[in-house]
Amino acid sequence: MIDAHTHLDVRSYEDIEKMAIAGIEYIVTLAHDPYKMSSPEVYLDHWDRIVNFEVKRGEMAGVNVLPGIGVHPMGYPKDWKILIKKIPEYIDKIVCIGETGLHYLKGEEELLKEQLILAKEYEKPIVIHTPEKNKKEALLRILDILNEVKIDESLVLIDHINRETIDLIDRDVYVGLSIQPAFKLSVKEACEIVRDYDKKFILSSDLGSLKSDIYALPKAKLEMKRMNLEKRKIEESLYKNAKEFYRI
Repeated sequence: MIDAHTHLDVRSYEDIEKMAIAGIEYIVTLAHDPYKMSSPEVYLDHWDRIVNFEVKRGEMAGVNVLPGIGVHPMGYPKDWKILIKKIPEYIDKIVCIGETGLHYLKGEEELLKEQLILAKEYEKPIVIHTPEKNKKEALLRILDILNEVKIDESLVLIDHINRETIDLIDRDVYVGLSIQPAFKLSVKEACEIVRDYDKKFILSSDLGSLKSDIYALPKAKLEMKRMNLEKRKIEESLYKNAKEFYRI
């Protein structure tokens, strides 16, 4: 299993070790907004922790931690363009750009577009956030921006998709399902979406500082077996698609 979207910098070492014990082989940890991201310097310190310290914590716990860095739409400084210029310095150390995307739908479109342009230029996968509220509106705008940038769809993961928005995705991007019952999908809901649709699904726990489950993927694996899902769908959604997307 690959937990394809987490924020390990706000989780304990014990959590990482338990995930390794539960059979998770890789954990992707992404940039987010753990503090008031008031200046580029705060973000750069955050990125350095992800790329350096979190990878080392994974080694200590016996699991492969793979870093991604980007500018999150829920918190970014006014002079964020400085960070866009800095991302290339990390390109060879990361598996993706992210987490980025749209959230409040107020002035974030250029921020997303600039990171998509970098992903296209460096042929780097990019993880795109969709919000809990106004998800449909945000997704439609994201799809428009993808058309504007003309990025290779195999480089794109649109994350936090649910049953209400899955039909809007009419292209060959990867589709992220976040198993986080308090805010996003329950284990059963995620497994039912995998059962009912043929998309390039990637499951994750979206572990962060809010309520989430370090065992989200093992629970999903068990639930899919109970539902008698095709072996192909289980393997693709829990491992193969993420392996392909992140080029592991």
